[in-house]
Amino acid sequence: MPNIDYPYMPPDRHLKYVPVDHPFMIEASRAREECAGDSLYPVGIVLVKEEKVIARAGNGFNKGPGEIHVCPRVVLDVPSGTGYDLCTLHDAPGHAERMVLEQAARLGVNPEGADAYMYGHWWACEPCWTALLKAGIRDLYVTDDAHERFSRERVYEETLSPSIKTVSLEGFEEGLLNQVREVFKEFQLTEQEKEADVHCAFTSEGVSCFLKGEHHPIYLIPLSDKLVSQLRNVLRQL
Repeated sequence: MPNIDYPYMPPDRHLKYVPVDHPFMIEASRAREECAGDSLYPVGIVLVKEEKVIARAGNGFNKGPGEIHVCPRVVLDVPSGTGYDLCTLHDAPGHAERMVLEQAARLGVNPEGADAYMYGHWWACEPCWTALLKAGIRDLYVTDDAHERFSRERVYEETLSPSIKTVSLEGFEEGLLNQVREVFKEFQLTEQEKEADVHCAFTSEGVSCFLKGEHHPIYLIPLSDKLVSQLRNVLRQL
């Protein structure tokens, strides 16, 4: 393997690697599809003991796919591995490694001596490594190309693309309105007056974004010189 500069690695430990088509990595990939509640950076994981899967889980608190969530870390462009406190869905307690240990506990199986196979990420943060080691997990496996396959840029290229088609606007002045419309062009969004997939309202507090049929904003962008770029980062998550 190439010399990879991991954001964190415990002393005297290292990741292990298997091909993407390894049977237990395929199981981890399936867990990613079925269990991960984080639609922006989905991760799946399985625990394997005596050549059998004893527990499976996904990040985002095992909520499964389909939930719309705007992550402040993405809105604010925070560096990888930082700012977990900004987003309750994506913070360390909701990571796949912690989730699979909780799942093992619910099932009443002992994780000590098991191996973990993780699909969807290329490293584990300090709290997750600590939890795995405390539980007696033997080795943590990722795909042998995980640092490329699951780099932040590559994953976001696939997941940060809006599924919405229409947006309505309220209260925007002309200069700001033109900048916002350029974002619409980038994402091929259509502006319409009402019954849009998303409604964005400019107020003295900032820009509130409402999903169709909802009365509470899914995100409030405060007033700043980064308002347009942050609105772009909200829309690309919807």
